[in-house]
Amino acid sequence: MIFLPFIYFLFLTIYLWYKHRTFDVSVYMSSLYTFTSFCAIILVTGNMLEGGGILFNGWEPDLGIIPTLLYCTLLTVTIIPFSFIRTEKISNITNNKPLLLALLVVILLAQALLNLYLVADSTLDILNGDLNAVRESHYQEDMSLADIKAASLPGPLQYFNYLNYSTILALPLFFYYTCIEKRSLWITSILFFISLSAPLKSIQAVDRAELILYGLMFIFCCVFFKNVFTSSIKRLFTWTSIPVVALAVLYLTAVSSARFEKTDEGTSGSVLQYAGQSYLNFCYFYENANPNLIYPQREFPVISHAVFKSDYGEVKKERTAKEGFFIGVFATHVGAWLLDIGLVGCIIYTFAFSIICLLTIKYFNRSSYDISEVLVLFVLATVPLFGIFYYRFHSFQIALQYIIVGMLYLISKYKFIWSKS
Repeated sequence: MIFLPFIYFLFLTIYLWYKHRTFDVSVYMSSLYTFTSFCAIILVTGNMLEGGGILFNGWEPDLGIIPTLLYCTLLTVTIIPFSFIRTEKISNITNNKPLLLALLVVILLAQALLNLYLVADSTLDILNGDLNAVRESHYQEDMSLADIKAASLPGPLQYFNYLNYSTILALPLFFYYTCIEKRSLWITSILFFISLSAPLKSIQAVDRAELILYGLMFIFCCVFFKNVFTSSIKRLFTWTSIPVVALAVLYLTAVSSARFEKTDEGTSGSVLQYAGQSYLNFCYFYENANPNLIYPQREFPVISHAVFKSDYGEVKKERTAKEGFFIGVFATHVGAWLLDIGLVGCIIYTFAFSIICLLTIKYFNRSSYDISEVLVLFVLATVPLFGIFYYRFHSFQIALQYIIVGMLYLISKYKFIWSKS
């Protein structure tokens, strides 16, 4: 059974590539799950299931046919809508609300500058110090120097700082203003700086998730915008990416070595466990999770926070105690939905997500999008892309991206409907 997801996603990747004759968004997504499924094979056949966030313990984990089929099917449902995006056909991206988009850029820039103020005087000290000690301090819920500094801000600025996770929206805007509007790099580089705010903040906890997410979404933007790349832009991105990628790899290597060098598996083995555990933990959730425990805080974070004053982070320990196993492991986004809202809820949520994606994309072979639609697709694509680990929008601060791009999309559509009448 361990080979089935790899075989399935390999053939899905080949099929999508053969059908589209290019490496597009859906091929990119499917290839990621091909890779993680291959890592799962190595873990099981190499008897590397001890620790590392893998819930199964033993040489032959119980990987049933039903959870395996569910795993492949539900993931496919979240990937297939993006196969309607033919990136090689995209020739134009419009901007129905240029002033509103400029206002969004100004807000994100203000947040990026605030974030820089908070982390500027401690980042280098952290990078030059004991990374593992900083990470352990974070696990013990000690406040970082930046968090202490943020707590001293005036109340309105503390609330404004919630937008820090939303600064990644500057990444597709960087590509848009550079590739479509052909703005000067001196101007668009500001957007690139804004988009790095969350990875910069994550250094305070010696965290890799934000940087990995950034890398995944950067590749998404390259794939989505590749048809409007000029040769000069390609050269520019190639040469500027080299030092950025080198620094990112250096940081990830240093963090991984600091965290895992003393484990039995070593750094490479522990990283492999992180990459390959999602399918295994999904099957474990299916077989062992209590279906009567429903905790929708992760699926509806804004409503849970605003109405019920309850967040996923607050109920994680309670849920772990009731389940009898640690729930904060990687099991893909559909695995998180399965655990939180049960099998039926997971199926409904998965198809609802797919429908929202299809309604945004509208039809096959589109050659033109509005930038508001691109931002919505960027946020939606985060779910299956970062979903190789877990569901990204688990807190209301992160889920604010939904609200921001949703409002921009609706306002842009309102103008279109009004003009027709």
